[in-house]
Amino acid sequence: MPTRTQIVLPSFRNASTVLAVLLVVTSVFWKVALDAGITLYLVPRDVLTGQVWQLVTWLPAEAPQTGSVLFAALIIWSTGGSLETRWGRRRFLLFAGITVFLSGLLALGTVTLIPALGGAYFGGSVLAAVVWVGYGCAIWNQQTNIWGYPLTGRTFAMIGVLLCSLNTVFSGPHMLVAEIWGLLITFAYAKFGFPGEFWTRFRSWQLQRDLDKRSAHLRSIDGGQRNVGRDSDKYLH
Repeated sequence: MPTRTQIVLPSFRNASTVLAVLLVVTSVFWKVALDAGITLYLVPRDVLTGQVWQLVTWLPAEAPQTGSVLFAALIIWSTGGSLETRWGRRRFLLFAGITVFLSGLLALGTVTLIPALGGAYFGGSVLAAVVWVGYGCAIWNQQTNIWGYPLTGRTFAMIGVLLCSLNTVFSGPHMLVAEIWGLLITFAYAKFGFPGEFWTRFRSWQLQRDLDKRSAHLRSIDGGQRNVGRDSDKYLH
């Protein structure tokens, strides 16, 4: 039977709460700036013409819609809080920040190759998606509870993927570019870790392989059956 876990609402001192509040605040100010003619979301064509700061300013803001802002903030606060409790603050922040930032870079590269997918990207939606799916990956075979229904972590993660797909239906296919990259990075992180962790695992595998090769050349000797009893110690030669 799968182990059951539960989403617990985080303290207001948690990093997930700070991120949720930051998302709401920046979303409001970024909308005001947009009305004044200043775009702080990620628009690839703007970045390619020199507005490189958008690669950073897009990270904490959601699309200028009340429902989107509140839903993303709620996911980051609740699900992100559970993920932070499980992973710790530092690992949670590194995962969230690096994943969303890399998603922006990869989305920029994708639009460079396929200009038709260009548009405005919002870091808040990507952050909410990777936090949701990241939590599902973290508890993969365990059980959690959502709105009174028990389900496993992998099912929870797949629901997050489904929500991203629905976002494409209502907002256009370009919206999914950054989120797809974010989800791919999330699944890769759940499997291999970030490059530093992957390199450590790779070096550990190399060391184990070398040890196995060396041990393959070792053979045991018994010191001679005539002089040593059956229960004597073996020696490696």
